[in-house]
Amino acid sequence: MAYCYNIEEVPPDDVPCVEHDIRRAKKFLQKHSPESGDSLYDHLTEVLAKILAERPKNAVDIFEEYSRKVKEERFKTQTNHLRDLYVPPIQYEDATKLVKLLKNVQQVGENVQETLDEEEEDEEKKKKPNMLDLLFYFEQTDVGLPRGEMVILNLSIRQLMNKAPIENVRFWGKILGNPKNYYVVEADLKSEELDRRLEKITEEEERKRQEEQAKKEEATRVAEETAATAEREAAEDETEDAEAKEEKEEGLKLVFPPLPTHSWKPPPEVPAERIGSGVNAKVYFVCNEPGLDKWIELPTVTPQQILIARQIVRCCTGNLETPIHTFPPFPGTEKNYLRAQIARISAATQISPIGFFTFGGEDEEEEPGEEPEEGGVLSENAHYDPLPIKDLVDPSMSNWCHHTQYILKQGRTIWWNPAKEDEEVKEELEDEEEEVKTDVQREVGPPLLTPLSEDAIVDTIIPWTVRQSSRVLPDLAVALVRSNTWPGAFAFACGRRIDNVYIGWGYKYNAYNYSPPSMPPVQDQYKLGPEIMEIQDPTFEQEEAYRIANLPPPPPIPMGEEEDEMIEEEEEEEEDDE
Repeated sequence: MAYCYNIEEVPPDDVPCVEHDIRRAKKFLQKHSPESGDSLYDHLTEVLAKILAERPKNAVDIFEEYSRKVKEERFKTQTNHLRDLYVPPIQYEDATKLVKLLKNVQQVGENVQETLDEEEEDEEKKKKPNMLDLLFYFEQTDVGLPRGEMVILNLSIRQLMNKAPIENVRFWGKILGNPKNYYVVEADLKSEELDRRLEKITEEEERKRQEEQAKKEEATRVAEETAATAEREAAEDETEDAEAKEEKEEGLKLVFPPLPTHSWKPPPEVPAERIGSGVNAKVYFVCNEPGLDKWIELPTVTPQQILIARQIVRCCTGNLETPIHTFPPFPGTEKNYLRAQIARISAATQISPIGFFTFGGEDEEEEPGEEPEEGGVLSENAHYDPLPIKDLVDPSMSNWCHHTQYILKQGRTIWWNPAKEDEEVKEELEDEEEEVKTDVQREVGPPLLTPLSEDAIVDTIIPWTVRQSSRVLPDLAVALVRSNTWPGAFAFACGRRIDNVYIGWGYKYNAYNYSPPSMPPVQDQYKLGPEIMEIQDPTFEQEEAYRIANLPPPPPIPMGEEEDEMIEEEEEEEEDDE
């Protein structure tokens, strides 16, 4: 707003001033009525605009009619709710999608019941997640989502099961973001789909291997042709006459030092674990609004993505294709970062009471208490005896254990030996007679079913907190375990019913403010030495002194010649004296 400090003087009454009278008249016309809130100036402006737009023939005769129409159009009663055009509410489109979702799930359920027997129907019900049952237990501990949201989520998950080749579906949790959130579902691929994907991955790897082999053969062929050409040119140069060579070399020949070469080789990239094993044992589907948006499967996670995700902190946006600009640079978009965070949270917070899971499998025969190779296979213990509530809420956390494989510093659950895989590099180094350290230390993490009491305390923060839902009815109470390392991760146990859920921002607890890592120092392009160091040019006196100091000594003179020279010098001196 601009302010003017020029005070305009009001002319006296006996002096006429047209501009002052116009301003006073306009100010009077712009006064608002206390009843309608309109001004005569605005009303006349609208009337004149309407007349100029329609241009009637007898505007003077129907001026009053135009004024009445303008007032009627402006006047709106509070009881008149009729509209000429129906405008549906904002929630109408969403409600239409939800009604369609209800009908589809109901129709599919009826078709399945018709084709299944009673026993198969019971097994099918067990495989489907019951979100309302999960909500019942979590509500007792003041954790969970609203009921309406859980109902829609339950229907949306069942619709996903009918479309995707998955089984053992479980609601993993909700990752908050700005402006949209992610609902995450965890599942296992069916055996047929898993075999198909593994076969496809094997074919892709074989194709890449053949392409690399073809590139190596092409590079070898080009190198051989180049060497043969160089030998042929050298032989031709040797056959030339010496005189022709001298004529060619008469001019000034510049000799440049050889270009610098580096001997550094990048370390071998740690391969990702195959789908169906390790951090990729499960598949995850996400969506922003259950029932309204489609479920999207997240890609598999790589060790490089997990390593970088440990060094950065970022809030999700709700768009899976959002690029991530961080340092260190993250290899992927938001969907890869989200998948890496899910893997980290699952490995650290998936817990259960001691004895609920046990090692075993159809094709494995392991001794009880002994962990098989590569993490082992867990299955629910059919003979599990539920622990009493007083043991479950023991602050020592010795009655709870991890049932998900630990992620090593390498970014995998199964350690990969880089020295064993890189045999070609070893052979080259051995040919060059360089020392090679082959005894790489194997990284080992804690085994499965490790009690929570062995978890490390970081920054004086206890990793777990446990409490029970009710002190009045302890036999019906629910034991709730909360993770302090990953705020938002919860687990409950009540009899033979246990489950885990995560509702949070996807951040790991940090006792201090997060500060991004600094940029690495600039590497030296070459080694510093006196031949490339900048020094001051010598003066003329210094150059002359250096020249004199480095003069060659005079040649030795024979004894006879010395006497003749002395006699000649004496005769010359005598002649000079005369």
